Amino acid sequence: MVSVRYRPSGSLHSHRTGEFVYTVISDAPMVGLHVQSRPQTLTIVRGMLSGVAEQLGMDPELLDDLKTSVSEACNNVVLHAYEGEPGPMDVRVFADGEEIRVSVEDQGVGLPEAPAVIEDGSGGLGVSVMQALARELRLIPRQGGGTEVLMSFDGRRDERPLYMAPAAATVDRPASHPGDAGDEVTVTVSPVELLSPVLGRVARTLAATAHFSLDRFSDVYLITDALAAHAARASVGDRITATLSPSDRSLALTAGRFRPGTGQMLERRVPSPLSVLVDEVTVSAFDDGDVVELVVRDQR
Repeated sequence: MVSVRYRPSGSLHSHRTGEFVYTVISDAPMVGLHVQSRPQTLTIVRGMLSGVAEQLGMDPELLDDLKTSVSEACNNVVLHAYEGEPGPMDVRVFADGEEIRVSVEDQGVGLPEAPAVIEDGSGGLGVSVMQALARELRLIPRQGGGTEVLMSFDGRRDERPLYMAPAAATVDRPASHPGDAGDEVTVTVSPVELLSPVLGRVARTLAATAHFSLDRFSDVYLITDALAAHAARASVGDRITATLSPSDRSLALTAGRFRPGTGQMLERRVPSPLSVLVDEVTVSAFDDGDVVELVVRDQR
């Protein structure tokens, strides 16, 4: 799952319950990704970060640090959290005008000891890389099993901001996602303007794993851009969620919620990238808004 959500300002708050210490990141912009911890999902994570960086005008050096550090944390989940098997992984990126904070969380075997603030370079090569690039690094056991890696990065250099602070929106922290969802990826973004760059990169990565041809691969970007444009006009509130499910030469994309009745606009066969390029459009109406499912196939 990719979750992108924004709040005006924020901080890290640590709490102790019994033998566990857990940290709540609140009141700050947040980008997150929920996926299964397979090696190929590292490409999805890096694509999501690139989409956010594009929208925020992020400094290239900061983006490189984020990609490297987050990749190391995710690679540790892939290799160790589930003893080599896939399992749920959440990546969340918070940003305000002063710093970037990243959380990489799994539900795996967990840490053998109490939470640690890494200060001495211990913990293996991956931890050393994260420590070298991040201003602060914490390894924290999750309640119920698993580990959360927290990193923070300076958002300013020589008094110069390294990205444009995003507009504020109020969205709750996402719930945990238990179980194995296969190759399914869910993206939640707020503000809605982030849907186009984030969803476009995630969808293209999944289209490649679904063995799309080059022409159909290019169509995916047009489809996600058209969906993002519709979301900008018709989303309910300042948050929208999209779930992508790839299979061989097929990609299903479910998005919502849209204002009641507006999803029907996507079912109408009028000339548009969606009507021309999508093989199936299904709209499900609920009391709190419409959910749209798009199916893209590559028959070549």
